Amino acid sequence: MDQAEFAKQEYLALRKEIEESKTRVFQTMGFGLVVVPGSHFIAQKYELDTAILGLPLLVVVVALIYMAESNAIMRCGRYIRLNIEPRARVQGWEAWLERTDSFDRRAVDRSMSYAFYLLFLVYFIGSVFMATRFALGEYGSLWGAAFLGAYFAVGVWFSIFLTQRVKISTSIPADGD
Repeated sequence: MDQAEFAKQEYLALRKEIEESKTRVFQTMGFGLVVVPGSHFIAQKYELDTAILGLPLLVVVVALIYMAESNAIMRCGRYIRLNIEPRARVQGWEAWLERTDSFDRRAVDRSMSYAFYLLFLVYFIGSVFMATRFALGEYGSLWGAAFLGAYFAVGVWFSIFLTQRVKISTSIPADGD
């Protein structure tokens, strides 16, 4: 296999990985939209204490899965833009997305991220409220406060993690870092 064929195959494999990751992003969002509220309903109906108390953590896990898939997409795009497109000596899709002019090529990506993180925030707050209310009713104020404190700690940790690790704009730095 010569270098040109290798680059072509590498490009095709990375575009396929991006496509599959985008599919998983939408599936994760759909999972979050349906399964989190559905889990709460089922947990309440069948009095599954562990499930009710674990829902805030389920929301965080879903958000982490979303972040992982988004980062996989950005990683592939970055590699294509920095390593494959320059060898082809063309302005490819990834370089075009990074071009600055009056048209915002990343608006769709940002909107998707905003939508997911807003959904995450609402579900996390809602699941913490429901789990804490359940803990207060079932186990008393001491355990209710303990669960609320634990959820608050998880929320603070995840917020810090989110602000340090997540790029709402899916833009790739121009300097190649």
